[in-house]
Amino acid sequence: MATVRISGVQMRVKPTKAENLPRVLNLIERSDADFLLFPQMSLTGYNNDFSAAKTSAAWEEIAGKCRLSYTAAIIGTGAHIDGKCYIQSRIISDEGELVGTYEQLTPTEADRTWCTPGEELPTFEHAGVKFGCLIGNDLWVTPGFGPYPDRRLSHRLSKEGVEVIFLSLNTGSNPEYRVWHEENLRLRAKEAGCYIVTANATPESGEVNALSGVMSPEGQWVVKSDPTGEHTYSFDLDVD
Repeated sequence: MATVRISGVQMRVKPTKAENLPRVLNLIERSDADFLLFPQMSLTGYNNDFSAAKTSAAWEEIAGKCRLSYTAAIIGTGAHIDGKCYIQSRIISDEGELVGTYEQLTPTEADRTWCTPGEELPTFEHAGVKFGCLIGNDLWVTPGFGPYPDRRLSHRLSKEGVEVIFLSLNTGSNPEYRVWHEENLRLRAKEAGCYIVTANATPESGEVNALSGVMSPEGQWVVKSDPTGEHTYSFDLDVD
């Protein structure tokens, strides 16, 4: 058995990369985790108004911090690919190398006015852990955010043998969705039989309506962050 430390960041996501990048770099530099999960769009801000060239330069800085802290970071970002914009999770290893990317398969109806849905559901392996990534609406396909089919992505990842699903979030603070989010998360972790690790963007005021933390394969919170403010939490996972 080996122990892998997983951390998640609940942080305010600002509109621009210039505001977010220094905070992302600082959090990686201070990390003692093997995996560090950030919220949805935590690098570029929740929009498609960013420079691809400057974003590429930012990844160089992030790779350097990952090497120095021996931390693999899973960072939410926007990505321009072949003239299209995607909502993406990008995984940088503790050696500063690109492990892979995941482009959100189920953006909301509002998001689709400026971004394109992804096409693949990859799995990844790093530090002895097989894992997948999901982003926001991918997990719960919330009613009222577009009449899209629920493709049960967490269940599909479990069939590929993942031990952990890293779920990056930016769900806001509308309390109407709190029960929907939490119960869906609990039941989908139980169905998949794997851990689901969440990191949400905290609003300027009020509480997040989907908690940052770690849901167990039994559908129980192992770690649960405060719904207000900015936090970093950690969880030690035993892996073969």
